[in-house]
Amino acid sequence: MNMANYEITKWCKSISDSGKDEYTHKDCKGMPHKFRLLDDDGIVYCYGQCSSNQSFAPLKYTGEGYGCTSIEYKDKMTKLYKQL
Repeated sequence: MNMANYEITKWCKSISDSGKDEYTHKDCKGMPHKFRLLDDDGIVYCYGQCSSNQSFAPLKYTGEGYGCTSIEYKDKMTKLYKQL
């Protein structure tokens, strides 16, 4: 199994301890695909970058622990996020 590499780049204020958006300043070289993780109410918990725009790895290995139920990748043409 080839798991995509990913990094969380921003934790949203809705779940951060400080109550503010918190940037992680992680190195995202080789990870050109932007994503976000959301709960079933559509609240965004975090943003990140991934090596594949077809991977559920960020949702499975990070998002599920926070109650996230969906992952959306940013379309490079439309600049809109689309659910995977």
